[in-house]
Order: sequence, then C-alpha cells, then structure tokens
Amino acid sequence: MNYKVCISNPSEHFVKFQVSIQNEKLENIQLQLPSWRPGRYELGNFAKNIRCFEVKDEEGKLLNFQKITKDLWAIESEGIKQCVIEYEYYANQPDAGACYVSEDLLYLNPVNCLMYVTGKMGEPITVEIDVPNEWEIACQLECKNKILTAPNFDAIADSPFFASPSLYHHEFDLNTSKIHFWFHGGQLSDIAKLEADTRKYAEAQVAIFEEFPISDYHFLYLLLPDKFRHGVEHADSTVIAMGPAKEADSPAFYNDFLAISSHELFHLWNIKRMRPEELLPYDFTKENYSQLGYVYEGITTYYGDLMLFRSGVWSFEDLAKSFSADFDKHFNNEGRWNYSIAESSFDTWLDGYVPGVKGRKVSIYMEGLIAALIADIQILMATNGKFRLDEVLRRLYLESYKKQQGYSKASYKSLLEEVSGLSFDQYFSDLIDGKGKWDDYIDKYLNYIGLCIDKVQDEKGFVSCTIKKMELLNKEQAVLFDLWAKCS
Repeated sequence: MNYKVCISNPSEHFVKFQVSIQNEKLENIQLQLPSWRPGRYELGNFAKNIRCFEVKDEEGKLLNFQKITKDLWAIESEGIKQCVIEYEYYANQPDAGACYVSEDLLYLNPVNCLMYVTGKMGEPITVEIDVPNEWEIACQLECKNKILTAPNFDAIADSPFFASPSLYHHEFDLNTSKIHFWFHGGQLSDIAKLEADTRKYAEAQVAIFEEFPISDYHFLYLLLPDKFRHGVEHADSTVIAMGPAKEADSPAFYNDFLAISSHELFHLWNIKRMRPEELLPYDFTKENYSQLGYVYEGITTYYGDLMLFRSGVWSFEDLAKSFSADFDKHFNNEGRWNYSIAESSFDTWLDGYVPGVKGRKVSIYMEGLIAALIADIQILMATNGKFRLDEVLRRLYLESYKKQQGYSKASYKSLLEEVSGLSFDQYFSDLIDGKGKWDDYIDKYLNYIGLCIDKVQDEKGFVSCTIKKMELLNKEQAVLFDLWAKCS
C-alpha cells in the first residue's frame, strides 16, 4: 500500500489521505481501520474522525463501497487493477496518542488514521508526507525524500511522526546506539543537563536487560501551552505531551518531565518487546483482553521512578515525593476493597482510563506499582540481596521476547519463584487475584527497607501520604535499604 498525506485544512484541523492499492488478484477488497491503539487498552472509535471517504479505479471512475462495521469498508473492486481511496481525518487532539494538525505542525499517530487491507497486514507500506521542503520530519522509521517506509502495517501503526518547520533536534550516543530529542512548541533550555540525566537513567535500564535492542531511540516531545501530561510508548520511540511550556525550566516540571520520560523508555523492553500472550500479535479489530496490566504498566510505573533514583538523577526525597502521590491515589480509592488488579486490568477496555463508578476498581498503574515494590522487597530479602525484581524482568525478556513468544501469568509467577526461592501463591492470592489485602502489606514491606508512610486525613476524608525514612534503622533495615537503592 502507498499512502500520500497532506494538510488539507489546517484551520479546521483536517488531514487528507490518498491510498493506492494494487489489486493483483482482481478481487473485492476490505479496508480495516484499527479499533484501538497499543498503549491504551480501550476501544478508540477512530472512524468517527473520517469524512469524505470515496474510492476510484485507476481511470478515476468512482467505485461502490459499503461500510460493514464501524471501521471496516468493503469495496466492490473485482476486476479492478488499482484502487485509489481518498478521505479526510479530523486531527485536533494534541495529546500523546492521537493526531493534530495546525499551520506549522503535522502530527500523526498512524494507528489512528491509516487503514490496512484485510489479510495483507504483512505487506510493505510507504507514506509520502506532502509538506514544504523546509519542514523536517521526526520519526522512528527511515525517511527519505519525505517518504516513510515500513515493512508491514504493525510497523507503520507504531510509528508516530512530527512534520514541522520549527522542530528542535538534539542527539547523542548511548553506547553503540543514538538517543534523539525532538521538540515542538518549545524546549528545555538546559539540553546538556537533560542529556546527562537521560544517559544516567537509560544506562540503569540497560543494565537490567543487558542490551539496548535498537540503534536509534526517539523522544518526540510536544510542549503545550496549558497544563497537561501524557505519554505513549512505541517500538523505537515515544511521544510525550506536556505543559505548560512556559514552566518547562521549573524544578517541578523538570522532575515530572524526567519521570514520564523514564517510564516511557522502560516500555522499550516491557510491552514493546516482551508482551503477554494475549497481545501477541495485536488484533486491531477488537478488544485484546489481558489480566497482566500489573506487569506491563504496574512494573513500568515502579521502575520509571526507581531508575531515576537508583541512577542518581533523583534524590531519595524526589522519589519519596513521587511515590507518596501514588500512594495518595491508592488510599483514596475504595475500589481496593471491591475489585482485584487482575480484574481491573481486564476491564481497562471497559472503564480503565476514567474514574468510573466510585469504588469499583483499582489501577493497573498505582496498585501495579505497589505490587512490584512488594515483590522486589520479597526477592531482596529471600536472596540476601543477590537478586531482586530486576532478575525476574531480565529472565522474562530472555524467555519471551528473545524466543519470540508471549508470557503468561503462570510464567511470570514461575520466574518470581525461581529467582526468589519462595512460593508466591499467597502474593497472587492476596494482591493480584484478591481484594482488600493491600493495606496489610504496605506498612510491613516498607518497614522492611526502613521506610514508613504517614497518612493524614482531612475533614472531607481525603488521605495525604508522606513516605520517609525511619529515624532509627536497625542493621537489617539499613542493609536492605542500601540494596534496594543500589543500581544493578
């Protein structure tokens, strides 16, 4: 398939697409638009943004088509050698997972707006980006003469891009690979500091998995005028949208900027390469249910911040402040008494990204972080510091991604037990598949590493948490804290 993309109406935020399909078998064609995007496990209904859909043959004659589901088109193309499809897409959502177009920016997440021929997802795709010559293009894919080339639909779907005359680009070496920063809408003034801090936490992450599996990684930063925070992971890149841009150099903004960047980079291994069986391969036509969100999002949330601390980018006070905010969300969510994290992971497709019914569910991010923290401490204690959760992730990477297969709840549990020498039956019964047991574990395991959590409740019942080091640590606590804080 060959795509051509141009900005048709920037003031009204429309992008025009032209798709050329060689119909070698002279058969009827079905075109599928994805129903969801990886990184957000809920239906996206992207087809609601499409207008002016039409199909022609190679001579420009209109062909009949019928829409047979909300995002599947059947084209009467039997006997036709080439089909040309044209449509417009409404791109007015400047977050990290959607599309946005203006006078000086074409930003697309192709999974939102590109279609594939059913049964031919494995065929190569090119995307010609029709923008002025002085515009630059930022993307993880190879780009020559403003044409992106992808080996298959999965690759193009997972390759967001910026095209703009006002991009700021900075790159540096990380061992034998390169890291790229691309900014639109502003930039951080101290790029040297950002490079140094990124190098530190990136090297700490590489130490866990023992390789940086790609030659180039791209941070696509979209700085916005208003307060905002959103990031989405991709195979060799991430898009991070943050604001307000005018506060980009403030310490609070910078720390949050590092936190989301570290989180998204950790996804390079955890979900973009090692994935649950249910998500390998992706089925873009419907929900891809999994109960393992506590692994692919919970562990990533834990390590995103922990890597900043263990690499020396953050102080303990920085980490404690971030974790305290996460524990606030836990203790102010009565859903922890009512629904397990495994069930909540399954239900991200139902209401996982909105508050939903009060007290119905927990978060794969927040409770997933807590579950990862407890597992990490359990392994440290059981092995006298020889191993920790790092080792489980390293082996999971080797035994799933490196063997081109997905992992399961059973295989993850087996690795926890293999590394620690413990049974994790109770852990899964209480924290993963159970409900109402979280608070029994939190104080106990924080205390093991010399931490405590102060909880203050206001007159409206809101709980504020403060995680801090205990004033007097015994020898065991001091040793465990040092092991926990140590980089691999």
